[in-house]
Amino acid sequence: MDVFGHAVAVGGDLMRAAALDAAYELGVFAGGAFTLVELADRASLGRGRQRLRPLLDVLVALGVLARDDGGEGARFVVAAVPARPTVPRDGWGRLAEVIRADRPLETTGDELERRYHHHLCVAGAPAAAALAPQLAGGHLLDLGGGAGTYTRAFLTAHPDARATIVDRPEVVALARVELAAFGERVTYVGGDATGVPLGDGHDVALLANVVHLHGEATCARLVAAAARAVKPGGMVAIKELRIDDARTGPLESLLFALGMAIYTDAGDVYPPAQLRAWLGGAGVEDVRELEVADGMCLAGHTTTS
Repeated sequence: MDVFGHAVAVGGDLMRAAALDAAYELGVFAGGAFTLVELADRASLGRGRQRLRPLLDVLVALGVLARDDGGEGARFVVAAVPARPTVPRDGWGRLAEVIRADRPLETTGDELERRYHHHLCVAGAPAAAALAPQLAGGHLLDLGGGAGTYTRAFLTAHPDARATIVDRPEVVALARVELAAFGERVTYVGGDATGVPLGDGHDVALLANVVHLHGEATCARLVAAAARAVKPGGMVAIKELRIDDARTGPLESLLFALGMAIYTDAGDVYPPAQLRAWLGGAGVEDVRELEVADGMCLAGHTTTS
């Protein structure tokens, strides 16, 4: 559960402070130029080096590191040494610990999950309302649909349409409450979207704010599952936070990606080029960007033959 999402909007100062504190803890400001691999070796991170990359992205955006354009082998140099902030050793304050252990923090609790998904239904409503009219067709497959923010918007925009929403069983239970007014227009499927039967012949398959929770291999499987589930010529759409291909901004998205390193096994915020690659690999063509109230949405159609 991405409980850090709301915190990005309201706790940016804490996140910046936590990033700087973790940089001190991991020896980022020790001096000299370094690559990610060199810093990881210096800090004895082992497998945790993958969680180090979003931290370095944030530090570059904050102006305390400079980075050349060397891609995966980019070199970093200290541009400014900030004062070390004092950060409580909880949540984001455990960032260095998470990177060293290569293990996310646990976020559990039924009441916490219920309140968080309710928050998503409210906070995500404008983006969902803007996107829904652009998702034409009689049946939506909402993969990882949470408590139903996008399903609600789709069914409201298309009064004769139906929807199938897929998520973990405990989240689907929340969706049943949130979407009760739509009655039999909604079908609920509890389980892993890459493994449960999704049917076929759907007009639209939507992955809204889902792929950032997973690593690249799982994301590719999710997009492929979505493409298989739509009818020939059907639409596959991915709605996500916006981040540029060079991973230089926006800062809010870079902080969110760092949150993925803290609270998920392998989640990340993926740039448009990566989303397009997954869509193309799943046989989705003519990919274009749809209008949303925040973030971005890339959508295309499967082949018609």
